[in-house]
Amino acid sequence: AVVSTQSTGTMDKFVKKLSRDEVLSINKSKRPLLKQATLKSLGGVTDVKRILRIKELLDCKGITADQILSLISELDKMTTIPIHVVSDTGIGRSIGPLRKHSNDSIASVAKRLISAWKGKIRDMPIAPVSAPRSQFPLLTTSGGSNEDIRKRAVRLILANMQHSDSDSAKVIERDIFIANEMIVDKNYKTKVRQKVFEMKRNQSSG
Repeated sequence: AVVSTQSTGTMDKFVKKLSRDEVLSINKSKRPLLKQATLKSLGGVTDVKRILRIKELLDCKGITADQILSLISELDKMTTIPIHVVSDTGIGRSIGPLRKHSNDSIASVAKRLISAWKGKIRDMPIAPVSAPRSQFPLLTTSGGSNEDIRKRAVRLILANMQHSDSDSAKVIERDIFIANEMIVDKNYKTKVRQKVFEMKRNQSSG
């Protein structure tokens, strides 16, 4: 994907245009391609594929510090990216490690991005959730979007709380989601189960 190793302020100088098939192959083993075609940003319309291309380039071993800074600076201008897009593209997992980059400018932008995305999650209103009458299915239940999985996680947590409190269950799940770099994957599900087991253990000991 990188066709030039020289620093440039224009991303198209070293970003190769990817076809739909290439984008699908990049994202095939991670998560389904988003149905939403475009996102509005300060610069106009931002293609979701652009975010996927940025992620692909950030994950390249040969990328230079100048190229990294150009890529994440472009992301920094996309101020209206919905949090579900951050989650579905997995861009947070590529940005997270950059917060400890030796280049201060890169570290600063990466920290700002992660902080902004986490802030969006914390500012989201807490929707009411009812505890299921019967045992809620485990997170291994197939099907559903990332948001569906998160809703099932909230209900699973709520079903195992000593005192049912939908707001608290939502906050617990939200903290797990943030701690997992805003990604819904096997690690996220494991953390949810671990939290449920911890709650059950505390109830037994109490």
